[in-house]
Amino acid sequence: MSIRVRSLEVIKTCAVSPHLKRITLCGDDLADFPIDAESGYVKALFHPQGIPVVDADSAKGAVKRSYTVRAFRAATRELDIDFVLHGDFGPASTWATSAGIGDTLAIAGPGPTKLADAKADWFAFFGDLSALPAISVNLQRLPEDALGFAFLEVPSADDCVDLVKPAGMQIEWIVNVNPMAYSGELFQRLETLAWLAGAPYIWIAGEFELMRSARKKLKPLKSEVQGTYVSSYWKIGATQEGLQKAKALEEVKSRLGMS
Repeated sequence: MSIRVRSLEVIKTCAVSPHLKRITLCGDDLADFPIDAESGYVKALFHPQGIPVVDADSAKGAVKRSYTVRAFRAATRELDIDFVLHGDFGPASTWATSAGIGDTLAIAGPGPTKLADAKADWFAFFGDLSALPAISVNLQRLPEDALGFAFLEVPSADDCVDLVKPAGMQIEWIVNVNPMAYSGELFQRLETLAWLAGAPYIWIAGEFELMRSARKKLKPLKSEVQGTYVSSYWKIGATQEGLQKAKALEEVKSRLGMS
């Protein structure tokens, strides 16, 4: 099955925080975009030289970068994507830093949603800035009486943004001014998590080492949880392609009982 490529135009940008930029894309190619895709992902497409792909005809051989669907408004065919501004020279971050109204970007997708099971007795979310868009969607989709925790690591105090959430969800912000050095604080919060009554849904995403440590921690707890989502969105010192190779190797080691 061929992947649906959509050619979209930037109609609005805003700074969610110093390191997170929301770009609103619009276009007729969103006419059949699923209305329930929020928390899922799309792939922003770039040429190997870093120039954005603008349409399906030029998408062959494109470099792909995954981003969470933060919001979609079907009536106006508007798609919000929050881009982390790394300050590096990656194609997506470089494009997002300078993107303005009228610019064109092709995307592919969407992929499946990443929502916690609303039937869980309570919830625990762990993530860094790369996971904040997906966790934000999760929090606003939880039942009003939901209980639990969200531990969020960001590079500055100014990145601690207001979140729409149930009153019973407690938020703890962890400031790591050097996100390119793995701090381990999010994993420490998992290790010392205050276990509430019943079976939780545990949702974890962010840097590769967090994912690897979390999977080892959660493996013996399978019978005690409602469900889990554990994924790495990036890896220190690696490109997206390097991350995919590291994830594939980790999957092999897991199947062989080596991790």
